[in-house]
Amino acid sequence: MSDNIPEIIVTKGPLKGSRFTVPDVGLRLGRSSTCEISIADPALSRNHCLFEVRDGMLWVTDLASANGTIVNDDPLGAESKALRPGDRVSAGDTVLAIVEPGGELPPELPDAPKIDLGLGKQDDADGGKKAPMRLILWAVAALAVVAAAAIILANPGDPEGATNAPTELPDELPKLLGFAFEKVEADTDGIYRYTLSYSQDGKMSVEIDDVPKENRHVRKTATLSADAQDQLAKIFAADELYQLEREYTGVPLKPNTLKSFSLRVLRGSRVFDTTIENAQEPAAFKDVRERLETFSKNELGIWAIQFSAEKLVEMSEESRRAADAKWEERDVKHGNTAASLASYEEAIFYLETVNPKPANYGELCKRRDQAAAELDKRYKDQRFLADRAINLQDWDTAKRELRILCELVPDTKDPRHSEASAKLLDVEARMKK
Repeated sequence: MSDNIPEIIVTKGPLKGSRFTVPDVGLRLGRSSTCEISIADPALSRNHCLFEVRDGMLWVTDLASANGTIVNDDPLGAESKALRPGDRVSAGDTVLAIVEPGGELPPELPDAPKIDLGLGKQDDADGGKKAPMRLILWAVAALAVVAAAAIILANPGDPEGATNAPTELPDELPKLLGFAFEKVEADTDGIYRYTLSYSQDGKMSVEIDDVPKENRHVRKTATLSADAQDQLAKIFAADELYQLEREYTGVPLKPNTLKSFSLRVLRGSRVFDTTIENAQEPAAFKDVRERLETFSKNELGIWAIQFSAEKLVEMSEESRRAADAKWEERDVKHGNTAASLASYEEAIFYLETVNPKPANYGELCKRRDQAAAELDKRYKDQRFLADRAINLQDWDTAKRELRILCELVPDTKDPRHSEASAKLLDVEARMKK
């Protein structure tokens, strides 16, 4: 790929601040977990748009998305468009800026301004639900005590001066050693609690409880890679975060409701705390919170929990229909078997936290296994043809068969694709001699 191909920076949305270089095989943006830029945004289609390199230029194509792709305020439509530094691409709630390789955002492309939503007036009516609300708030308080105890145990012996520094900060913040985050939303119908924690051994944990509405409970822990830990540290690098007050308290938008956030960050010997209860989030906090939640959903694979069980079943059914269609056309295009498998896996993934499972769950698993077996068979048969051509030094045939092999398994993260791609590069090199 040419070194002059522009790069992509996300300026608005859950992945704000992320930078992407488009490889030769292209870069898909969408709601599907199989996309290279995967964003849990209901406004996005599963495969929303494609960035690719053609003749040394960067192009974007809308993949028949439901809500369309916009380039510089103009709907893209069915035609592809060449992109140049300074262009903007909008898809769902995400805005991307096109920049020079290694370049930064130009002045004419500032970050999207923060919108002050304000706070509504509290309704005087209590709906006669004060007693249930007291029980809910008592439960929330109990959960908060447990969370606080866990934080203290994780970071024994608060260092001196564990208050937020109001003004001067060192030129370089100490290393991120850990954090604990909690979000609680409660009303007379139930409680939603979402907690994240990270320790200096590189482990991140999430706990999610939604009772009694969805009655879903998630507990996951993962050890982050070195790159993921670096990304996490960047989320907490903003100086504005450490200038926040220790507490923000407001009036609930509706009676008998609670919406609170709490965050504790441990950097070197410094401990930073802030709590927000029934108040508008400060811009610096909201930015960190949104990036943190998106990061954790991607790293821990739990982003689907943000949707209701009904919505997840609907999304699963949509993926199932797409999978069935690709399966029926598996002989039409080499990549359709893999696409069918990916959509079946996506349909099953959406149902991971849904209980009880819908009636078609067992059938979905059978179809997923059938697609996986078929893909494995086709891959082995095609690899045999490619290897035979290589052994015969029939380079033209080998090149053709290896390209088919790469199309059969298009996922660049799949070792089978990597193996076929490496062989293809070797064959092309031999053909040039």
